[in-house]
Amino acid sequence: MKVLIKSDKDIAQAIMSLTALTPKLDGKKVFDFEIKEHKEKRSLNANSYSWLLQGEIAKKLNRKIDDIHNEMVLQYGVIEVFSVKKEAMESVIRICDYYEILGKSELNGSTFIHIKCGIGTHLYNTKEMAHFIDGVVAEAQDLGIDTKTPDEIAQLKSLWEKEL
Repeated sequence: MKVLIKSDKDIAQAIMSLTALTPKLDGKKVFDFEIKEHKEKRSLNANSYSWLLQGEIAKKLNRKIDDIHNEMVLQYGVIEVFSVKKEAMESVIRICDYYEILGKSELNGSTFIHIKCGIGTHLYNTKEMAHFIDGVVAEAQDLGIDTKTPDEIAQLKSLWEKEL
């Protein structure tokens, strides 16, 4: 059971639903209940459109789509920049979906590697994906690739939010 709580009345209804469910459990199963902040998810249409454009960019540049996607994530995606000791570099790369080494420096006898780390687009929320799409669209347009019009993209974005 999933309950979206937007008001105090919804809390009361959720508690009543759980109370009604209790006698039916009869010791047969164990359940975990979690209360967390609701976050909007993005539509798969957003992901499909981004991959379509990235495919067109890859064709235009005669490159692999995975390489283009890596660049797009690091340019327009959700990223963090870390400085890690050289010895820890391998572990950090393992947890980054996408990464780029920015440089290195020395401090107190230790070598630090500066790395830009990006998370996969499958983890983006609607706002993050919209920003990513805007960047991919701009890149495609710079290469003369046909994209949806600004009005069509705005309409898609509003549909993505309504589909949630």
